[in-house]
Amino acid sequence: MSASAAIRQFLFEAQQRVSCHAIAFTPPSRDHFDFHCTAADAADAADAADVRRVLETVADSFLLECRNRPEPVVSNRVRYEANGPLLGRFLAVGIQDDKTQLAGVALLFRTIEQQAFSKEDARTLGVLSHQLSKIISLPADPVTGLLTRSGVEKLIEWRLGSRSARTVSTVLYGDIDQLHVVNDLLGFEAGDQVIAAVAHALQAQLAGRDAVLSRLSGDRFTIFFSDCPLDRARAIGDELRDAVSAVPLNIGTDAIPLSISFGAANVRGGERSLDHALAAAEVACKVAKDRGRNRVESYEVHDSSINRRIDDIAIISRLRVALEKGSFQIFGQPIAPLQQPEEVRRYEMLLRLVDEKGRLVLPGQFMSSATRYQLLPQIDRCVISDVLTRLATAKREPGFAPMHLSINLSGPTLSDPTFLDWLVVQIDSSGVPGDWLEFELTETAAVSNLEHAQRLMARLIELGCRFALDDFGTGLSSLAHLKALNFTVLKIDGSFIRDILHNERSESLVRAVTQLAHGMGMETVAEYVESPEICMRLIELGVQFGQGYAIGKPRPLEKILQPEVQLANAS
Repeated sequence: MSASAAIRQFLFEAQQRVSCHAIAFTPPSRDHFDFHCTAADAADAADAADVRRVLETVADSFLLECRNRPEPVVSNRVRYEANGPLLGRFLAVGIQDDKTQLAGVALLFRTIEQQAFSKEDARTLGVLSHQLSKIISLPADPVTGLLTRSGVEKLIEWRLGSRSARTVSTVLYGDIDQLHVVNDLLGFEAGDQVIAAVAHALQAQLAGRDAVLSRLSGDRFTIFFSDCPLDRARAIGDELRDAVSAVPLNIGTDAIPLSISFGAANVRGGERSLDHALAAAEVACKVAKDRGRNRVESYEVHDSSINRRIDDIAIISRLRVALEKGSFQIFGQPIAPLQQPEEVRRYEMLLRLVDEKGRLVLPGQFMSSATRYQLLPQIDRCVISDVLTRLATAKREPGFAPMHLSINLSGPTLSDPTFLDWLVVQIDSSGVPGDWLEFELTETAAVSNLEHAQRLMARLIELGCRFALDDFGTGLSSLAHLKALNFTVLKIDGSFIRDILHNERSESLVRAVTQLAHGMGMETVAEYVESPEICMRLIELGVQFGQGYAIGKPRPLEKILQPEVQLANAS
């Protein structure tokens, strides 16, 4: 099927580069006949049908002539029969496959009234046929039979190479909506059936158009339109959406609704023009997803959603590189006892990226993008691995005293069925005692993944780990859920701590949460303790621990774990 797509593109390109009335391609087996005629666009279907019959009639003789002849064949005075009326003018060339065997013949036709084919026409067609021979040997996607990314890049570069700098073409980037739901509920084989059904619908709708359809990877497709303005491509995108939505697909007893979102962007000539266009179209596609799915959005420079997605892509690219290369740094912020003077042995772990200039990048600059692009599980694992490695090294040093380090776990991490086993292996292999570790969960993350959270907490508590409920007071705040989850620490959200000196409701809430926690045998930690006055009020209210700039600023973990630093903190 990928070879067929390349051959169709060859027909369009050859007809543009070597002007002709009609063009066709047929293999030696004659099992199919690709045909394109300008008359078909002029509502003269009868003429197109007559021309097709003519080309089918002479195809065998040209196949025979081209079989052992590498150069094009020019026949400008072909007759129906000897001394009969002129039939037309023909230019034919053989197309070889990757084994240098004849894959077929391309046949160009002009009426006898039109200009004769020239040697220059033959040279142009010869160059095109050589390029096509390279493209049709590229492997096809095994699920859909479409061109893969490597194939479509070569084919589009080939098409763009003949265009002027002013010519504007367009690419659509399509992403099947919510395929992950099918994969999760019915399995990946069902997901492949969805992908194949969508590919078939797109291919059927694009039949006869000058369009290059490919499957990039997963559930993502691209469609390239040569010499096509953006608004026209968007209109075609709407037709494609409707075609996909109309596909009846049943897997077993389940009826699967199909839809696809598209992003559109212009492709202009120049180096890496396709890469830039695909990136822009991908951004627009993600905006289409954000705005409700099953729609087409185009890349607009002044669209705030587009700009946010562009920022996301840049941030996520840097984040992925940082995680792969380990160019990040773990900081620890002290959690100090408020009710009695004790040394600080508890710290919350905080992630900082290190950019290409060695500057620290704070979470506020990348966490929202990491959430949208589902990188939180990878971040959590990197932090855990780094913390355990550093703890394992530090505890072998003379004079090292036990530490209690608190690590945040995100909702996507909790829902990952492989995470618990991975974490247990990490803790066991590091040799770090479980009671040195505390894991922080937000209310929303814990309740949204209640079953996973309960299983994880039960297993890790067996190892001695503790759990803190983070940002208490801002999430679902259900006492039933609080009862169902075995937390040992409640962290009171900083929004209530910041204005506790001036807002009676905040003070009342902190007092109530403190009494609730004490009654349930939990410790309380106040976040964002940023002044000595706030610290004193929290002591009066019975809050046991504080965290914030009035307590201590975050410091690199490697410095916190040095024995001399611990002694300095204790003193």
